[in-house]
Amino acid sequence: MTATATTVGDLFAVIERRPALAIDADLTVEKDGTAFAVRGYDDLVAVDLPSLGAALELWRDRPVDGPDAAAALDAAGLTAELRVRGAPVARLGADAVPSGLAERLGLGPLELLVDGLLLALTQQRG
Repeated sequence: MTATATTVGDLFAVIERRPALAIDADLTVEKDGTAFAVRGYDDLVAVDLPSLGAALELWRDRPVDGPDAAAALDAAGLTAELRVRGAPVARLGADAVPSGLAERLGLGPLELLVDGLLLALTQQRG
């Protein structure tokens, strides 16, 4: 008999009983006219966007709140990494260390990667 999750807590319980997930993906996704790449490497899902603006728009339009998404990724042993033209700017999930700055900015439990953010900003100006 398979249990059906009816609450977020039930979902986490179901996920925790399953073996660790491994993701293998190589996709191009388009949202509102903006194309971006989604690559899966075992327990990391990298989303590579063309600009910081596109990254912020994707974060604002996410279907699940940041804390819920972080908890679900963590329970599944997965990490999502947002990149801007290859430069990692933020992480969410199992391997992320949430930053106080992200919380103060209202971004939720994100790990902001300052070096990647600076590189993404520099690339936009050039």
